[in-house]
Order: sequence, then structure tokens, then C-alpha cells
Amino acid sequence: MKKKPMSSSRGIYLVANKRSEQFCENLIYTIRQFGCSLPIKVIHFGGEPVTSSYITAEAQLVTAKDFSPEANRFVEQVAERISDCPRGFLYRFLAWFGEREEFIYSDNDIVALCDWTELFEHLQSNDLVHADQEYITEGIYNFVQPKKATEIFGTDALEQAITAGHFAARRSHKQVDDIIKALDWFEQNPSIPKKHDQTLMHIAILLGEWKVLNICKPPHDWASSWAGDHPNSFEVIKLIQTGQVLDRTQSIDHLMLASSTAEQRLKQIVTEGMS
Repeated sequence: MKKKPMSSSRGIYLVANKRSEQFCENLIYTIRQFGCSLPIKVIHFGGEPVTSSYITAEAQLVTAKDFSPEANRFVEQVAERISDCPRGFLYRFLAWFGEREEFIYSDNDIVALCDWTELFEHLQSNDLVHADQEYITEGIYNFVQPKKATEIFGTDALEQAITAGHFAARRSHKQVDDIIKALDWFEQNPSIPKKHDQTLMHIAILLGEWKVLNICKPPHDWASSWAGDHPNSFEVIKLIQTGQVLDRTQSIDHLMLASSTAEQRLKQIVTEGMS
């Protein structure tokens, strides 16, 4: 069966700097190894910039200044109103102002174990697609007072939590407006949320009633991309052998060295084991 032609309106956005360069390089390597040829833009996080020749060969390096004035004003507004969240984390929101109609955003500490273009098939009838088990945490990572959130938004509000570290979305002005409304909600309810970008997205989803698909849930039953959901490497191996999809886990950190040579991997593992 032939694959569908790659849409030029799709792409991947990452945010990185020299400090996260090794993880970013490894992520891009695994994306390509699984056959994904989507164009990748790496946005400079701040600090010392990426210099990896592999990254520059496989992706386009950009900065916030390469995005529109509107995009930068948006990031500035979020930074002013959630002052304890590093600005580099907020650059994920630039993807909503980029040229790609549909996009994947990913943090660097992720490993691709499938062709990520598959995520777009699920996006056709949804506003956002993700794969994690944040929904079973009862809101402890997003809210100081989770119970208050359910009183305001309903009993299933906490189950609509997402990870901000890996998702596919469709660019829309409505979603940007909903994020701004979420900022207003933060200021109106300062004692309820934890002040970071993941909670901001969660509140925007609730306020804007986004159609969100978590493919960890039935009937898709993907493995979670969140490391904390996998307590040991045996579980991860079992998931892979049974055909389930996994994006990243600390339990088998050698996946984070997939782009390294055998000698480099061994040296890294020995070094970390002795530290």
C-alpha cells in the first residue's frame, strides 16, 4: 500500500539550545529512522545555540525573531502573566503562529518509535492529539487545588489533562484566543492552578471545549510518552513486543543514546553509573 503524499502544510517544531543539543540530535535521529520526512524547525531556547552538524543538516534552525510580531507579542504576554515559567518553554506556542497548518511539537527528551506522520491521521477529526497518562494523576501536576477545578469545570475536568511536551495540533486563531482566556482565568483564580504552560493549555482546552484525543486511551491503547508511566524496562520491552507505541522512558535510557555509536553509548552508561 502506497503512503499518502506528504502535505507541505505539516511540520515539526522543537525548541533547543546547546545544553539540550544531544537529546535534540537523538530525537531527530529517531524521527528520521522511523521514516518520517516532515520538515523540522528547531527554535532557539536561549543561551548558547545549537551547533550540531547533524541537526543543521536535518532541520532548520530559527529564533523567535523569525516568527511574526504577533507571535512574539503573544509569547511576551504569556511570559509577563506567568512569570515563573522560563521563556524558552513558552516558545512552544510559536508553533500556532508558524506556516504549518498542522504541526507536531516535541520536547527534546523524547524518542520516536514510530513514524510520527501517523499522528496526523488522528488529527483529522480533533483539535489536538497526544499520548500520555496525565489524566490518571488527578490533577496533582497542574493544580494546587484540583478539587476546585472539578467544581468549576465538571467532574471529568482533570481527565482532560494533557502533556505539553509532545502533541499534534491544528493551527487556529480560536486556540490562541482560548489560551489568552486561560491567562485571564489564571488571574481570576490564582490559588487554584500551578503557574506553568501545561496547566495553561489544560485550562484553554476546558474553556474552549477543544476536541482532544488521548491515544493512550481505548480503543487506541498507545503506550504513554511520559517517562513516569513506565516503572521498569521490562514493561517497556513488553509494550514494544506487543506492538504498542512508546515515545520515551527513563527506564531504558539507552534509547536516549540511539544516535550514538556502540562505543559512545557504553562510555556514557559507564560514566553515569559511576557518578
